[in-house]
Amino acid sequence: MKIGLIGFGTIGKAVTKAVDNKQVGDVEITQILVRDTSKIDADLVRRERVTSDPARFFADDIEVVVEAAGHAALKQYAEISLRSGRDLLAVSVGAFADEAFLAMTRCAAKRSKQKLLVPSGALGGLDAVSAAAMGSLNEVVLEVRKPVAAWIGTPAESVAMGAADDPICFYDGKAREAVSAFPQNVNVLAALSLAGIGFERTKVKMFVDPSIQHNTFHLSSSGEFGEVKLTLKNIPNPDNPKTGRLAAMSLIKSIARLTQPIIIGF
Repeated sequence: MKIGLIGFGTIGKAVTKAVDNKQVGDVEITQILVRDTSKIDADLVRRERVTSDPARFFADDIEVVVEAAGHAALKQYAEISLRSGRDLLAVSVGAFADEAFLAMTRCAAKRSKQKLLVPSGALGGLDAVSAAAMGSLNEVVLEVRKPVAAWIGTPAESVAMGAADDPICFYDGKAREAVSAFPQNVNVLAALSLAGIGFERTKVKMFVDPSIQHNTFHLSSSGEFGEVKLTLKNIPNPDNPKTGRLAAMSLIKSIARLTQPIIIGF
């Protein structure tokens, strides 16, 4: 299977390495779309696979488009990816907090008879929440706790830099506003909202926590099915502390599933 990758940051590099090392089965990355090809390390990827020209990228005989480049890139390329006759595997799911963009993407997928695929990312439990949403789902709450470094370069940076020893809760509210304000930190929240009861009803609390080393998520949900409580402690990626290592692993798993004859947990 030939895939085209949009983005070559922390996650894109991990995916490329996994594909080149044959960790995901019979998969080949034939095109990588980036904004600036001069910033690409030739030791990490063959230059002939890299382009900044969308026309060249979509003219290739790729079968699936994999996005790992951020909200702006997903908004720019989601519709054309689907309408070009490819499924789209998208990491930057927080972009779908924009209702108009979500509606446009859904329409493009339906008309082209292609699929938008969203990996679970750095959060577990999406299978349980999405199954529970088939019945009456009363509550979904996500508590996000990350160390100081994970909030640098976000609107919470001033809070993070002022944190001493105790955790500081700087956001307590709806998922929609949180996803829009902190796009590099809570794509997991967007995936959770889409899997369950939506951006308006999903609640989130966000903390700067100087006492921890992991990006930590506490998920709680209740409804007709019963109750689920789940805690994940993700090791931050050393190259980008905003992103846990599990986010890249989740995307790699999703790519592998595209070629597997047996899928567990579908």
